[in-house]
Amino acid sequence: MPPPPDAQQPPDAQQPQDGQPQYGQPQYGQPQYGQPQYGQPQYGQPQYGQPQYGQPQQQPAYGQPQYGQPQYGQPQYGQPQYGQPVGYQPAPLQPGIVPLRPLGLGEVYDGAFRSIRDNPRVMFGLPVLVVAIGSVLAVAISYALMPVLRPMFSDLFTSLGDTGDVSAGQMANLYSTSVGAGVGVWPMTFVANTVLTGLLTVSVSRSVIGQKIGIGEVWRSYWTRSLLLVPYAIAAGVVQTLGVGLVLLPGILLLTTGSTGPGVVLTLLGALGAVVFALWFMVRTLLIPPAVVLEGQSLRSAVGRGWRLSRGHFWRLLGIYLLALLIVGVIQQVVAVPLGIVTAFAALSEGSLLSVSLTVLSEAVGVVITLAFLAPVVALLYVDVRMRSEGLDIELARAAEAS
Repeated sequence: MPPPPDAQQPPDAQQPQDGQPQYGQPQYGQPQYGQPQYGQPQYGQPQYGQPQYGQPQQQPAYGQPQYGQPQYGQPQYGQPQYGQPVGYQPAPLQPGIVPLRPLGLGEVYDGAFRSIRDNPRVMFGLPVLVVAIGSVLAVAISYALMPVLRPMFSDLFTSLGDTGDVSAGQMANLYSTSVGAGVGVWPMTFVANTVLTGLLTVSVSRSVIGQKIGIGEVWRSYWTRSLLLVPYAIAAGVVQTLGVGLVLLPGILLLTTGSTGPGVVLTLLGALGAVVFALWFMVRTLLIPPAVVLEGQSLRSAVGRGWRLSRGHFWRLLGIYLLALLIVGVIQQVVAVPLGIVTAFAALSEGSLLSVSLTVLSEAVGVVITLAFLAPVVALLYVDVRMRSEGLDIELARAAEAS
């Protein structure tokens, strides 16, 4: 098909040979629109702002800019736009809650909230369901312990004498309710923070590529993997406790032998060392739960895998996770403080089922808030680290296109 009659070629334009267009010449069947593009010396190219459709173009190597200016509104893969560094892709694929590229701090937190809005039945409904069931058991355990704990605390505060405006009996009711509820809530909190963290990670991983998963599918497909987190959490708790104890032990031994001055100094140094060890151990094990649930390896292999993933990302993981803990703490206080005041008045009046229930409810609200925000933060940190070190964003893009 010949070019349209209004297409004018300059006199010095070279003619294509053997029917093939040369670099800078108008391609066969491509209309020309008057003036050349800014920065394009070839007469006969489309105007700035007019995309070319169906024409083969010579693609540069990844990260190398093409000669001339890119088409307006049509960024090409690996081609920089005005003001962007070479090799930067300005519009990454985002089929889900976060863009498929290494994430910034704000994107991690924004993705965590988006994961709740994207699949609230799993991210919020599942923790509420499990914690509600656990809370009923916690109330039963706590109320059963009340007759045992109340006489103990009553004798204690009676022996201490004057307790101010609060009677010994009221103090006994308050402490027996708090201790009993703490004992009853601990199994529920432990199971929720281990098993539910694994299950919520699955939902977040699907939301990253724009998919949703139901509560039934989460439980059927991943409950066995999530239960592996129970022995892992027990072992990790033992290791962390032993590590902290070993750091504090020298100072405690000096104090017991009567060396008060050196013992106090060494104990303070040991306490500082215990904090450093606890933070280091927390960060190095932070990505193990997602690896256990999502990668399908044996528990031992998954633990090693999660440990290796955190290598080289310590300070970034520490900062983002500590800030997430601070955010969760603030939200918990806003919700739990009013409820705690009501609980304290109920416990002072009598160690009744109402006071125990309110105490357990306060703890349950804190568990739900913690899980709903911290679990997606950890899951997104796992995805971010793998995108930075293993190119997981390419695999996720393929999975999103295939879905």
